[in-house]
Amino acid sequence: MFGTGIQVIMMVAAAVLILLTLGYAFLIGRFALGFRRVRPVRHRSPEPPLPFVSVVVPARDEAAVIGGCVEAILANDYPRDRFEVIVADDLSTDDTPEVVQRFQARFNRESVHALPDGAQEEAMERLRLIRMEENLDEVRAHKKRAIEKAVATARGEIILTTDADCLVQESWIRTMIAFFTPETAFVSGAVLYRTNRSFFEEVQALDFLGLVAVGAGAIGSGRPNLCNGANAAYRRDVFQDLGGYAGLDHLTSGDDELLMQRIAYDTDWQVRFCADRRAVVTTRPSPTLRAFIEQRRRWASKGAHYPHTHLVAQNALVYFFYLILLADLVAALFVPGLWMPVLAAFGLKMIVEAFLIAPACRHFRRMRLLRYFFPAQLLQLPYIVILGAVGALGGYEWKGRRIER
Repeated sequence: MFGTGIQVIMMVAAAVLILLTLGYAFLIGRFALGFRRVRPVRHRSPEPPLPFVSVVVPARDEAAVIGGCVEAILANDYPRDRFEVIVADDLSTDDTPEVVQRFQARFNRESVHALPDGAQEEAMERLRLIRMEENLDEVRAHKKRAIEKAVATARGEIILTTDADCLVQESWIRTMIAFFTPETAFVSGAVLYRTNRSFFEEVQALDFLGLVAVGAGAIGSGRPNLCNGANAAYRRDVFQDLGGYAGLDHLTSGDDELLMQRIAYDTDWQVRFCADRRAVVTTRPSPTLRAFIEQRRRWASKGAHYPHTHLVAQNALVYFFYLILLADLVAALFVPGLWMPVLAAFGLKMIVEAFLIAPACRHFRRMRLLRYFFPAQLLQLPYIVILGAVGALGGYEWKGRRIER
């Protein structure tokens, strides 16, 4: 009787794993095909007249990096009289505002001297700093409120966002803007890690590139899900017509993909992915294991709360595939009969992900990261299962604030 019970449990576990594996393989395969649709680089320039662009940079306690970020943005080859930079300081406790003010004195003065009489007042506002006193009484959605305030004061037809710890390329603005068509309201761009080539940072870089590829592939397949606010652009009037983040401010995270999803599924506007390498934005990976855990908990906190059920179901499929695969892997240590379906599931997982990751590494010139593909596969199982559950159910720490669900 006992042996029969074990066999039944083993058959059920294997059957569930097989079904989830097939669903996961279909999903990743669709992303891989979608990535091939967005991957070709279109070397082109935006057609005149060039739209005025407002680059919004939310910042909190970024004194060490905000200067490099602002300087890189202002060094863009987009006409200097056609864009502005707005830094939204979210109650920094360090010298972030003072650093920005020093750059204001430098760049705004240079703009005044470069323009004829009558244009000086506009040039004085090329780099602006706004403060978020409103966030003193807010317990969540700090970044969303900062972006909303910046957009409300922006002069740009297009809003382009990045993070204070990021570096952009010289042609970033021009390249992102070129991907707007009359039907496009949102353009997502790639964000990649700059690493010191250590194992910990390189594995993060590969995992992060995988998320970029998934987001690009989902857009290419017509079902947008992921993007990164460190490299995103959208029409200001569409943002305002949607009420900004109204209805989404119960979640601290998700200023990027929740807006993109709302545009993609609740309006007639289109979402595109900019695969041009000249638009890649770079940032640093998490320096410590604790920082990595808090980052992934924050990212996981919104997946179960997407406003569109098919995206929640998609996330649930991915999570339960990892959960059952990990559980069956542990069970196989005691029930040898499970090894065959576990190895088959893990093998199929690696194959379909390789069809997505390898082209992404090749396209973004990160082929060295493929050497970490197998160890990253092993590490993914426990971290996605554990941090996915913790992030969805509990709070997290972000920028010195404790955010409770």
